[in-house]
Amino acid sequence: MPASSIGMALGAVASYSVARDVPFMRVIFCDAAPTDIGFVTPEDIAGRVQVTGRGGTVLQPAVDLLEHAKDFPKNAPLLIITDGYIEPDLAVHRDHAFLIPCGNRLPFRTRAEVFYFKEKREEI
Repeated sequence: MPASSIGMALGAVASYSVARDVPFMRVIFCDAAPTDIGFVTPEDIAGRVQVTGRGGTVLQPAVDLLEHAKDFPKNAPLLIITDGYIEPDLAVHRDHAFLIPCGNRLPFRTRAEVFYFKEKREEI
């Protein structure tokens, strides 16, 4: 997923969080291994978070990390931002939703909510 698309998705999450008075979010970038940047404010996400990684994406280790983290609320839902090119057997055992670019899809059926965002296309 291009860094610009991740930035747009994170900006949407930050705006929603500010509107809903969510003071902190836990951000984990998924790559070949998860990179946990910890709890951040919506203001810090909007433009100040450095996207890491850029290799093959595997989501399960990041989901497992959050589901077993002692410092992450047991009832907190997960928002999974992805382009949809992920493992087809992803297992999430708590409330969750997906945020993916318009026109993309997940490689499996889900009962979770799926939200779409429009990617900014560079003009030539």
